Amino acid sequence: MFIISREALNSAISLRESIADPEKKAQCVADVESMIRTKESHLARAEWGSCCGNLHNLAPQIDSELKVLQRTLEALTRADFAEAASLMDDYLALLTKNYRPEPDHW
Repeated sequence: MFIISREALNSAISLRESIADPEKKAQCVADVESMIRTKESHLARAEWGSCCGNLHNLAPQIDSELKVLQRTLEALTRADFAEAASLMDDYLALLTKNYRPEPDHW
């Protein structure tokens, strides 16, 4: 299991809550695009480092998360807020399954 920052987890939860409000569509699209860029960066680093340790298990996981985010963006673009919310629920389930929040104190 990997660690996720509380900020990243709270951001995903906040985005899920915002998707229900069509007036926040532009901000939700921007947030999902930002999350996609971040995940793409993480994926590139995980693939680059796969020869150096146990990161080979991380790349497919990040790829799965990235696909859900891309589908979420597509749903938002179509203004299909119900599907976007459902996909964000799936994304949050992936985060909960594969990550644990960072501890309060290191």
